[in-house]
Amino acid sequence: MKAEYLQESFLFFGKGKSICPREGIAGLNVYDTVQEARKNQLLIGIVGIEGDVENLKGWLKRFESFIPANPKGKQKGLFKSFPGFNLSQGFCAQFIYGSNFERTLSPNDIKKILGEKNHEQQIINAVDLFNEHIKFLSDIKNCDVVICIIPKAFEGKIVKENKDEEPVETTAEDTEEPELEMNFRRALKAKAMQCNTPIQLIREYVLHDNSKSQDAATKAWNFCTALYYKGLQTIPWKLEVDENRPKVCYVGIGFYRSRDKKTIQTSLAQIFNENGKGVILRGSPVMEDKEDRKPHLTYDQSNALLKDALTRYKFATGMMPGRLVLHKTSKYYDDELDGFEQAMTELGITEYDIVTVMETDLRFFRNNLYPPVRGSLFSLTEERHILYTRGSVHQYQTYPGMYIPAPLEIRIVSAVSSAKTVCREILGLTKMNWNNTQFDNKYPITIGCARKVGEIMKYLGEKDTPKESYAFYM
Repeated sequence: MKAEYLQESFLFFGKGKSICPREGIAGLNVYDTVQEARKNQLLIGIVGIEGDVENLKGWLKRFESFIPANPKGKQKGLFKSFPGFNLSQGFCAQFIYGSNFERTLSPNDIKKILGEKNHEQQIINAVDLFNEHIKFLSDIKNCDVVICIIPKAFEGKIVKENKDEEPVETTAEDTEEPELEMNFRRALKAKAMQCNTPIQLIREYVLHDNSKSQDAATKAWNFCTALYYKGLQTIPWKLEVDENRPKVCYVGIGFYRSRDKKTIQTSLAQIFNENGKGVILRGSPVMEDKEDRKPHLTYDQSNALLKDALTRYKFATGMMPGRLVLHKTSKYYDDELDGFEQAMTELGITEYDIVTVMETDLRFFRNNLYPPVRGSLFSLTEERHILYTRGSVHQYQTYPGMYIPAPLEIRIVSAVSSAKTVCREILGLTKMNWNNTQFDNKYPITIGCARKVGEIMKYLGEKDTPKESYAFYM
């Protein structure tokens, strides 16, 4: 076994580079400030009950100015002061909001929804109520992003605390009578997708300083970064790449179960270049392997899916990538692999890495109070590697998690690149999530996006057209 440490990838910002999104934005400005022509006003629509709308506007006003960090205990390095969302620094943009772009929910409408005895119908009615106002703010007011404030009265009824959904690859058990999944957040995002404006959902309790939510500076960092990306459709930072190497694009293949949890899955693919720009696609229903209960693409499906994705990628960028990296969270079947490789051959792509990024029960420990450092790489064989994408972080001078971190197992199926390059890219891609400015996400954006998209995609009808931008799913 070989053990080594992978250095953090740099991120590019307007005036230079940094390994930390928060430090980069605060000191170097967002990346798209390098462009001569850029939009610097974010028109925000708001939907909520009157009191919540007023509280949100108070937060938006607060976010315009400097917010000091509020370090807790031994994690002082984790917390960063927020520079303020304004034209002079950082995001170099401003919020535009006001009564002309607000839609107030009636207490009587809320009471009527909660009075419905059927829980599924409750959620449907709540989704329809919000979507009616989203559509108005999108179509008539031309808002860049719409913030939907979930009323406190919906807590525990329409909206419930739930754990992250298990990936389909690990849920092999069948239930005798599958229950139709009905999730307010996912259903609303799918419904609102028919408009041209991304939405941001926020729980009512987040609008108050309390122990249940994050400190004000962290809240500002994550909330404003997500709004910036969604509303302006541009990137706050980009991943550093070696300009001497061929242009690379990253493809994530994921699967999700239908809402009735039956054994029909649908495949999807995301493509991200080094700028984080991508294309979201919906594939056809796939079969489940009878022996290991894993979803399985046929030769024709894998071939068609990748060709479609790459064709759209070429349309968006003007060229085919010089190298392609394929990520998947389960094993590649022979016919599935043949389909992917044939698609690349037909499109003239000769350099590619095919990789499985999966969970593992293996754990490593340090002679220290803290767990292994993020970036620790343990090579068990030439094809099998254990990578810690979560763990102790030098930049934070602590381990920011609550539980023992679980590493990822990286299995290299076919590669023109070294294992170290493949793993370093995966580590870098964990920093490309604009929904969270803490850079130690566990999964690369290719896999993380696949799961987020799958959650929403299952609520789209067959005739609904999925949006190609990740902003509509996050």
